[in-house]
Formats: sequence, C-alpha cells, structure tokens
Amino acid sequence: MGIFLLMCFSASVFSIEGLGQERGLFKEPFLGTINYGRIEFLLKPEFTFINSNSQVRGLYWTNPFCLSMKIPVYRGLIFSFGNLERFDQSFDIYAEKDMLSIHATGRGGIEEIYLQMNQQFNFAEIFFRGSYLYGSAREIWEYQIGNYSIADTFLYKNKGRVFCAGLRLFLFSCYYEGLGILATEKPSSDTTYELPRVLGFSIAQTTRDWDLGVFIEYLNTENNDKTVRFKISANKRNLGFNYSYSPWYLAGIREYSFAVFVRIPLGKYARISFSPDMHLRTKDSLREFAFAPVMQLTLEEIFARRKK
Repeated sequence: MGIFLLMCFSASVFSIEGLGQERGLFKEPFLGTINYGRIEFLLKPEFTFINSNSQVRGLYWTNPFCLSMKIPVYRGLIFSFGNLERFDQSFDIYAEKDMLSIHATGRGGIEEIYLQMNQQFNFAEIFFRGSYLYGSAREIWEYQIGNYSIADTFLYKNKGRVFCAGLRLFLFSCYYEGLGILATEKPSSDTTYELPRVLGFSIAQTTRDWDLGVFIEYLNTENNDKTVRFKISANKRNLGFNYSYSPWYLAGIREYSFAVFVRIPLGKYARISFSPDMHLRTKDSLREFAFAPVMQLTLEEIFARRKK
C-alpha cells in the first residue's frame, strides 16, 4: 500500500513544503487621496476540504487577524503601519505504508509588521515600505510500527526583513519587493533564506459605474525559478468581484481564486465589507478546496477633528 493522505487540519496541506503557504499576494500599496485617519480590521477564517483521487480526506480552518492604520500628515503625505500573516506553516497529516504509520503536525507561521510612507502628487504617487518578519513554528512527528511508537519534536524561530517601493502614474502602477532575508533557527543548525523577489504591475480604470483593475506579479526565487500570477477585479459602488490565478513559489502547486464582496456603510464614517472567497489548489492528483468568509471593518476620522 502506498503512502496516502488521510486527513488535514488547521492549514493548507501544501504548507508542509518550503516556507509554508504564502499569504501576502497581490499587494495594493497605493492609497490615493485620504483626508482623514483610517483604521481597518480584517478577519479571514478559512475552511478547507481535501480531495485526493475523488475521495474527500479532511476538513480544517484557520483564523488570521490583521490590523492596519493610515494617517494623513501633510499635502498628500500618508504614513501607515500594520500587521499581516506572511506565511502559514500549520499542517496536520496522517499517512500509512505497510506496518508504518506517520502522524505529522505543525503549528505556527511567519508574521509581518510593516511601516509605509506614501506621497501623492497631482497625477502620481510613490511609496516606500519596510517590513520586519518574525514568528515561530513547532512540528511533531509521530511514528508507529505495530505496538512501538516514537515522537520527534522540532522547534523553529524565524526573523527577517523585506523592502518594497513603487510608483503610480496616471492609470499605471508598478512596484518591486526585494532584499528579503529570513533567518531560521533550528535545533541543530541555522538556515538563511532569500525571499522571492516580486515585480508587480497594475492598470486601474474608473468608468461612470465601474472600477476595473488588472494586477500582474512576476516572482523570481533564489533558485531562479520564475512564476507569473495575475488578478482581475471589477467594483460597482458597494458590490464587486475578483478572480486570480496564482501559482505558488513552490513548483507544481497551482491556486485559482474567485471572490465577491458587498460593502455596507455604517453611518458616515464607517463601513463593513463581506467577501466569501473560494480557492482551488492543485498538485498532481491532490485537490484542495478552500472557503474563506472575509470580513473587514473600516473606521475613518479617528485622528482628525470633525468639521462642524
């Protein structure tokens, strides 16, 4: 009997590879005109079904929470800071082969805290962004042969940094993310990774009723593997949708996503958005279906005196 996947909980089954599941995709760092301070809370639980050879294997969910704050300073200068989940390294896998059974679990990930500066001009905008990466992960591998069992525990600590900068000119914008280094402390040795370099492009067009956008990201890893991913979006007042195709930085993993959203105003200075995101991840015969009901709360004028 070959090794087969039995069940997964807590994150993508593919998170066992590389640095885990990458979360910081398709950045939208350009802010446009902001006259008042803004706080945004983002909650994104994820429920996932595993399908291998037409058999459903498991169900799990994650619960990342993000916070961001934007503060206009003077004549188009805006400072912002916040946090986000950069890589998810959680997994729960059970496999069997003949008399051997293996149960591997992982918990943790890599978080990002960023500080960003945007400067807006009449027809252009520039930004600079610096991020500190940190986090820890724990893996437990349990082996059982007949009545004998053994378990190994591995602890990892991560820290690093990455920088990003870009320019928006009329309808077109581009940015580059690079100089990303991540140091991982292991029980027996330390390893330093070079994060994938990202070159992003976007075109945004506003018509009478619709806001349309096309986003493209070109990745180049430390192994010189190249990947291109894209997203298209369309918004009309308080409704919208987007579709994306985003191959992972790990070879062979493909992800397709579709999302719709509705924005509900809460008075004059707040709004809440709901977005049921659907994902399909594939590698060989393995299929992973994910559903993420995203909720975002936006509050404005927190730092400014309201006009009478």
